[in-house]
Amino acid sequence: MATKPVTPKFTMPKFNADAIVAMQKANIDTFVQAQTVMLDAAQAISKLQYGWVADSLKAFETVLDGNVTAKKPEEFMADAKAAAEKAVQVAKQEFDLGVKAQNEVADLVSKRVTANIEEVKALAS
Repeated sequence: MATKPVTPKFTMPKFNADAIVAMQKANIDTFVQAQTVMLDAAQAISKLQYGWVADSLKAFETVLDGNVTAKKPEEFMADAKAAAEKAVQVAKQEFDLGVKAQNEVADLVSKRVTANIEEVKALAS
């Protein structure tokens, strides 16, 4: 007697296209939020730099308008020290803005990655 070959039953895995589209939409929304945070930080840093350059130019014009030979060396040193302190202050503010933006972006991305993992687990079950 000949036996019929039996093919194993193949079941298609569940496929929820709506869930995948929703997950990708959430990924794009997170990317847009992260990009906005970074662009806002770049704009704030640019404004700081512009203000610092404008202040430096005003100080330089003040030096050139006055009688340079009448100034004592101590006054030049005080001006140079003030300019250096201002540069350090601006650099610190820029650094703080950059770190804050990076932390916000890292937080957004890590939350999204965690959500993606949970969503993929739900899709797989």
